[in-house]
Amino acid sequence: MSFAHDVKIEVISNKIESECCKLAFLSSVIHSCGELTKSGNDFFLELKTDIYEIFDIINDSLGTLYGLKANIREDVENNVAKQKRYVITLPKHITTQIMFDCGIAKHSLNNEFTLIHGIDEHIVENDCCAKTYIKGVISTASTSSIKINDNPSQVDRKFSGYHWEFVFSSEEFADDFSTLLFSQNIPNKKSKRKNLWVLYIKESEVVSDLLATVGAFKGLLKLQNEIAIREVRNNVNRQNNCMNANISKTVNASLRQISAINKIKNTIGFDKLPINLRQLCLLRIANPEESLENLTKLLPNNITKSGINHQFRRIIKIAENIDNKKQRNKKN
Repeated sequence: MSFAHDVKIEVISNKIESECCKLAFLSSVIHSCGELTKSGNDFFLELKTDIYEIFDIINDSLGTLYGLKANIREDVENNVAKQKRYVITLPKHITTQIMFDCGIAKHSLNNEFTLIHGIDEHIVENDCCAKTYIKGVISTASTSSIKINDNPSQVDRKFSGYHWEFVFSSEEFADDFSTLLFSQNIPNKKSKRKNLWVLYIKESEVVSDLLATVGAFKGLLKLQNEIAIREVRNNVNRQNNCMNANISKTVNASLRQISAINKIKNTIGFDKLPINLRQLCLLRIANPEESLENLTKLLPNNITKSGINHQFRRIIKIAENIDNKKQRNKKN
């Protein structure tokens, strides 16, 4: 199972105790995954989900609030990629009452049945109800690209981003849910994708706050562990890149120095050089791969790394003068 699926199961694993929170959960899942149809004067309300365990919470809520239970069946037509989906049907004779109680419908001035596409503020006025409402939406209308690898020692690990999103068919509901998330200090952004509205989070810290808000502490620990592993890997990669860059820099400098030394050796000879430069040329030829810092340890005098670098610049300058002299002689 995916990390998102595990989080959803954890989110709905804790029993909802208070009646106000049960109503908030019922309202959130109806808004998020409910489909309302009308036949004559009757309304039919179905909830479509891939999380079977939601059925238990809905039944518990219906039992407390109305003394009734829902029905569930497998959604054979919409099962894709071997992933089961389910259709939960709410009791037909109290569907209208449920819609009114959950703040999803109301009577207009003409006493007509009117749907409410946003979130009824009375449903989420208590902090416990607001968090329960978010739980319902997470379990029915959210997806995530976060991948958790349970084998930290695995060398070839492909890291995904920290992306969590909520998908809605109503912009009004998306806006209200965005406001609800902000009220819980969970910043989010909105975008439109075809005919759907998407709220998304991309920062690991915010996703962590979201999981903490809804009590998904097992998922939070997994995420924090993944963040720590990725940070260690990133630090190691940065160090390796820096080390490789330094090695490459040392090798290129050494090749340039040796080229200049050979130029001098094959033309004017080392005897024309001052004793300190002559000594450095012989040392470099004998130690072509050593860094300047290591060369300072091989010289008898207390020369610094900066001092050796200055001497190599003199050697390279002498070699360049030899080339320039050859070019002038050719022209003449």
